[in-house]
Amino acid sequence: MRVAWIDCSAGASGDMLLGAFLSAGADLNAVNAAVAAVDPSLSVRVTQTARHQIAATKATVEVNGEPHPENIPDAGHGHGDGDGDAAGHGHGHHDAGHGHGHGGGGHGPTRAWAEVRRLLEEARLDDAVRARALDTFGRLARAEAAAHGVEPDTVHFHEVGALDAIADIVGVAAASVSLDLDRIVVSTIVLGGGGQVRGQHGGIPIPGPAVLHLVSEAEAPVTGGPAPYEMTTPTGAALLATLADEFGPLPPMRIEQTGVGAGGRDPVEVPNILRVVIGASADELATELVYETNVDDLDPRIWPQVLARLMEAGAADAWLTPILMKKGRPAHTLSVLVGGANAETVRAVILSETSAIGLREFGIRKHAADREFATVDVDGQSVHVKIARYGGQVINVQPEYDDVAAAANVLKKPVKTVLAKAIAAGHDLWS
Repeated sequence: MRVAWIDCSAGASGDMLLGAFLSAGADLNAVNAAVAAVDPSLSVRVTQTARHQIAATKATVEVNGEPHPENIPDAGHGHGDGDGDAAGHGHGHHDAGHGHGHGGGGHGPTRAWAEVRRLLEEARLDDAVRARALDTFGRLARAEAAAHGVEPDTVHFHEVGALDAIADIVGVAAASVSLDLDRIVVSTIVLGGGGQVRGQHGGIPIPGPAVLHLVSEAEAPVTGGPAPYEMTTPTGAALLATLADEFGPLPPMRIEQTGVGAGGRDPVEVPNILRVVIGASADELATELVYETNVDDLDPRIWPQVLARLMEAGAADAWLTPILMKKGRPAHTLSVLVGGANAETVRAVILSETSAIGLREFGIRKHAADREFATVDVDGQSVHVKIARYGGQVINVQPEYDDVAAAANVLKKPVKTVLAKAIAAGHDLWS
C-alpha cells in the first residue's frame, strides 16, 4: 500500500500542493494533458527554487504560454502563494453571486459553478481525476455560498481566479492519481491569522469564512500558526479536504520519495513550503494483526465459548490476560492473533460475542519455524505430533494433547507417561 503524508506546517495552497506532488515524481505530462483537456490555454511550468535555503519545486500556471497574472508575486494580499485562488480572499477571487474580485480581481467576466462543473464533466479526463476535481470545486462552491449566504449554484468564480484554480485543482488531481496512492494522510493544517486582507468590499478576517467552512466540513484539525497572514488558501483547504483519507502525524512507513512545493513568496517567519512524503505502509511489513480489548463486565463462564468461536472464525490464536481496571475492578484483556484475510470476521466475533464496544488493532511481523505433522505409535495407540524445524533442524516435537489423553485413558496409564513416550517417538522419527 502506497501512503502519502502531506505536511501543512506552513499552510497550503494549490500551487504548493501541485509543486510538491510534481517534486515527488508525479507525471508533468499527465498534469498538462489534464489541465489542457479542460481549457486548452492552460499549462503548468515547473522551476526549481528555494525557501529559507530549502530546495523546492515551483509550479507556475501559464495561459497561452505566459505566466498567469495570479502567479506574479505580490499580486493580492495574504499568503501570496500565487495560487490564483478561485475562492481565495486577496487572490483575485470571485465574489459569490456578484462577479466581483475581493483582492485585485476587480470587476470582470465570471464563470458560474455550473459552467465549471460542465467543463469538468465534458473534458476528456480520467474518471478519478474528474471525480477529485469536481469534489474540490464543489467544496469551494459550498464554502463560498455559506460565506456569502447564497445557494451554491449561484456562486460565480471570477474569470482570473477560475482559470488558475482550474489548473491547480485539475493539476493536483491528475498529479495525485499519477502517483498511484492508496491512502493520503494530511497533517494539522496551519491557517494563519493575525489580521485582515483587503477585498473589493472591505476587510476580510483571517482565516477567511470560506477556509473555516472547508476545514469544518472536512473535520480537519487546524491551528493558527506563527505567521500573521493567510497561510492556507481556500483552494488549498478544498484540495486537502478532498485528498485526505485521514488527518494525523506522519504514519508508519518505509519512505520511498519526498516532494517539496514552494509558495510564491519567501516570508521571514517560516519556509513557505509544503511537503509530501510517500512510502510503503508499515502495515505491509506486518504479516499478522493483533486485536485487543479490555472487558470487565462479561460473565466469565462465557469466555471458553468466545475463544472457541474466535478460533472457528480463523484466528491463529486467542488468549485472556487477567488485569485490574479502574475502581479496582477485576477484568480480562482479550488478545487475538489473526491474518488479514480473516480480520473482519474475527472483529465481528469479538464485538458480537463479548460486551466490548471497541478494540485496539496493531500489526506485527511473525517469525515462525517450519512445521509438519506426523503420527507416532504409543503402545498400539496413534498420537498425532507437530514437528517444528528451524534451519533444517528439528527443534521441537509436540504431541496433540487430546490424542495423548485418549491414549492414556485406553492404556490406563498416566497422561505424563504417554506424553513422554509420544515426544520420544516423535524425535525417533527424525533421528
